Amino acid sequence: MQRTSFPHIVTYACIFVLFYWPIYFIPSVAPPVMQKSFFVVMLLVLTASVLATRTRLLIPALSYVYFFPILAMFVAFFFQWQKFSAFHAGVLVKPFMLFLCTLAFFSLLKAHFKLVELPKLGNILFIMLLLQLVLIALQIILGDIPALKIISFKKVYDGFGFRAPGSFDWVYITCYVLSFYLAYFIVELFLGTRKAIALLMIIMIFIAIFLSQSKTGYLATALLALYFSLLSITLNLGIAKKLLLLKLCFISVATFAIIQLNLNLDYIANFIELMSQGQLDGSTSTRKLQTIIAIEQGLTYWYSGSPLALNGVIIENTYLDYLFRYGLLGFISIVLLFMTCYFYSLKVCFTSRKNISILGFKHLQLSIAAHIAITSAILYGFTGTPLDASRSAIWSAFILALIAYLDHINKTHLSARAN
Repeated sequence: MQRTSFPHIVTYACIFVLFYWPIYFIPSVAPPVMQKSFFVVMLLVLTASVLATRTRLLIPALSYVYFFPILAMFVAFFFQWQKFSAFHAGVLVKPFMLFLCTLAFFSLLKAHFKLVELPKLGNILFIMLLLQLVLIALQIILGDIPALKIISFKKVYDGFGFRAPGSFDWVYITCYVLSFYLAYFIVELFLGTRKAIALLMIIMIFIAIFLSQSKTGYLATALLALYFSLLSITLNLGIAKKLLLLKLCFISVATFAIIQLNLNLDYIANFIELMSQGQLDGSTSTRKLQTIIAIEQGLTYWYSGSPLALNGVIIENTYLDYLFRYGLLGFISIVLLFMTCYFYSLKVCFTSRKNISILGFKHLQLSIAAHIAITSAILYGFTGTPLDASRSAIWSAFILALIAYLDHINKTHLSARAN
């Protein structure tokens, strides 16, 4: 049995802080302010970890994707230089901080985790999932108590029933994070050895997504299920039929639960009722209005971004948000970021599958889960901002670091094999 070293413990601590740092521990301070402070906290924790473990900082090529939006911001702000303020400076700092978080995570993983230690990394991520599921259960059972509100500022209960946000504030963001784990344990179920644990985790994850009452979470999960089947065929995993059977089973169970158990899904029920009447619920109508504003303003101010961005207007769509704030170059930059991450992570999957005899099962499992996480970010980007929203932005940076680290292992071991 391999010994857990000090650098391992420090890296685990960083991942724990990512998931469970009590962002809202000062109730009197507005949530947006505390969310911004978390970026500073995370960067300080990572910096201290790098120094404490005497880790040499290395920049993975994938982390440079954060400079796509930075470039778009510089161009847009050039046309707004007369109105330049602390707001613009803060906007520019965020992607740079995420770049630093990515290289710090990558450096820690590269320096202290060898190929044979990938199961350790999988285990700590598994523990983070267990804690997340416990937190979701506590939120549903205990509701909006102060002890839980320091983790997430979003209300669990309101006029439309419950929506447990976990530690990621927004239910759709929690679903976004859970997509990584869903892929991870599906691979374990069909190709790994811990099948009973994998099946239990898949069931618990589906329950968490089901009870989130997130329309985006439902749709994205369905699309990811279809994409996973296509990916399994492309990678020649031999599990396409098993995946279809798994999906049919969960659809049947979900349908039975809704009909027979009289579950309180008022958010979804309200949405369906309004849709049947040709109307939109509050969330959907708000996003529709945001879409109209973003397109009109983004195309009108295609070179500089809309001046309304300075008035605190929020666009809950990553692509339209960048169009709205930074014009056409902003839209192009975020699309380039997503596409670069998508194809880079897909390449890592193909390499891992082709060389599974050298790299091992755990490498393939993490590669597929990370790729699904990137694909998930692309989907969730249509109704939110998974790359920018507080804790999920750091999670996304960690996923990029993980992909770059897995690619580094690819190159190191395949090169050594060739020589």
